[in-house]
Amino acid sequence: MNLTQQITIALKKHLKQKGLTYAQLAAHLDISEASVKRLFSESTFTVRRLEAICQLLELDFLELARLARGQQELKGELSDAQEQTLADEPRLLGVFYLLLNQWQVREIARQFDIAETELLQLLMKLERLELIELHPHNRIKLLTHTTLQWRENGPIRRKYQSKVMEEFLQNDFHNEQAILRFETRELSAASIAVLQRKMARLLTEFNELADIDASLSSEQRQGMALLMATRPWVFSLFSDLKRKAGR
Repeated sequence: MNLTQQITIALKKHLKQKGLTYAQLAAHLDISEASVKRLFSESTFTVRRLEAICQLLELDFLELARLARGQQELKGELSDAQEQTLADEPRLLGVFYLLLNQWQVREIARQFDIAETELLQLLMKLERLELIELHPHNRIKLLTHTTLQWRENGPIRRKYQSKVMEEFLQNDFHNEQAILRFETRELSAASIAVLQRKMARLLTEFNELADIDASLSSEQRQGMALLMATRPWVFSLFSDLKRKAGR
């Protein structure tokens, strides 16, 4: 199967996931439904057509390429048992975190205080957990997404989330590479939906940049954290005042 056919299959799957029909896609592209069917049956997409389809599906070319390569089959979330093992063994979790950030095994051995025999044992354990495949010369194939999501209220979050957030927010954010802004305004439901889409796009771009930079050596990269949050909220100082004014 060539790449064009893989892209066609990926587009079909994503259309189905979004609940979109060929007729709706035809309306978006301003062509007939028969023309859309022909595009998919013959895989004759121009770049302009692909761009328009991706716009409707809220995809970009990099995401589409991932889908075409079959990365959608990778694990996006671990089982409770897998997470529990990682939570119970901090060094195992640490090595897995580095692999998720696409460190090479030789770089881990060179830059961290870990014996080669212990590192190999940890890699073998990750393989038994079905999180990686260990190949000759210590080459690694991840069996999860690099953007793996920890389970809601799962072992990792229960054990580490409060500590991570505390350490992250203790920083004074005066570093030239740091930024912390906090804004409060009142928005309509439509504007909230727009904001949520923009935040989702920013998170996607953050991960895309990490994927692009993964080809660089570890010395050329540094750990960066991105915190995004939004929710209905009124500062307690004003909440009573607002309720009284509404009466």
